[in-house]
Amino acid sequence: MGLFNRLTGGGETTLDSKSAILLACITMIAADGDIDDDEIAILRRIDGSRQTPAWDNALKAWKKHDFDECIALVAKFVDRSHVNPLMANLIDIAMADGHLAGREKQLLEAYMEALSPDQSRVEVYVEVIGEKNSISTI
Repeated sequence: MGLFNRLTGGGETTLDSKSAILLACITMIAADGDIDDDEIAILRRIDGSRQTPAWDNALKAWKKHDFDECIALVAKFVDRSHVNPLMANLIDIAMADGHLAGREKQLLEAYMEALSPDQSRVEVYVEVIGEKNSISTI
């Protein structure tokens, strides 16, 4: 825990699986410092208007914790049956601008390590999402 975290509202953070998924998506969107409309569209696909308790809980966690702490929270609270779909969405967010580099790549690798998704499925997601997003560069 960071020195100043105790000033952000105390208590341990707990999330349900949907909040954990949204938190992971928020971290991926924030990773490159630029918010893209395609990234927001993915959030809307997951949580609609973002005016839900799950969204509120995810946003509170994002404001309270750094990237590494958010990854640990996601790993702790996401339902195992949601890990592979979550990875597909994280890859889609990371590739929304047509390329993967820098902090997004590092974050995806950190989520891979923390969540231990099915490697063969992730390879398919990378191939399909890479192909889908390559059209944006035409």
